[in-house]
Amino acid sequence: SVDFELHWGVRDVVPDGGAYHQHLVAERDAVPAMLRLFEKEGFAATWATVGFLFAGTREELERYSPKLKPAYQDPTLSPYHESIGDSESADPLHFARQLVDQIKATPRQEIGTHTYSHYYCLEPGQSRESFRADIQAARAIAADNGVELKSIVFPRNQVNLAYADILLEEGITSYRGNENSWIY
Repeated sequence: SVDFELHWGVRDVVPDGGAYHQHLVAERDAVPAMLRLFEKEGFAATWATVGFLFAGTREELERYSPKLKPAYQDPTLSPYHESIGDSESADPLHFARQLVDQIKATPRQEIGTHTYSHYYCLEPGQSRESFRADIQAARAIAADNGVELKSIVFPRNQVNLAYADILLEEGITSYRGNENSWIY
């Protein structure tokens, strides 16, 4: 599986992208290169995609955003206050509809979810209800882009199996967890 998150995956750690900015920009070239390689070699992959990346515009991102958002005790974890541009062309680090379309068009590639908002399932202040709302938002924007989400990779590997029933009710039948190894 491949985590596909652009700036959403590091925004709370490197708010302005900092020195990491060049790596985020390079993802726009790396994803098509990976897809060409995967197609050439017959590799199958699941792209765990942050739901925000399906949006082509800020208005669309906001339209799909759940009314119930996580109330993290650490407000820097919430992406809903992030300053973003109006569209993918204006802000290629926060929107990726074109890349999502390329993934969809490549054989043997599945688009899974990395939640709608890069949701942290183990952080104080989040709840079952806000998690469900986030997954429903991810499913809605994906479905409207012709994608049925069946798998999840929890952001930062914050696997919360207490939410397994929610995932199953929402059609998510598999997840990538942490290996049972000393490194984890």
